[in-house]
Amino acid sequence: MNSAQERKLKYHLKEVAKLLKEDTPEAQLQDFESIELAARKHMVDTVGPEIGEFFCQTATKARVENGDR
Repeated sequence: MNSAQERKLKYHLKEVAKLLKEDTPEAQLQDFESIELAARKHMVDTVGPEIGEFFCQTATKARVENGDR
């Protein structure tokens, strides 16, 4: 990943973090342990599946374009 891509990634990750923080109850933002658990839950429930779906769609599209099944 080049430096421009890293900057772009960091920007978008911060924007995602803002959205996820807004969706996190205030009680889960009081100490490091609660914050870590909330962040992990967002990663497992929201972020991971979305990224996984994107990678699967990309792989499927590539296979179709290459004539693979």
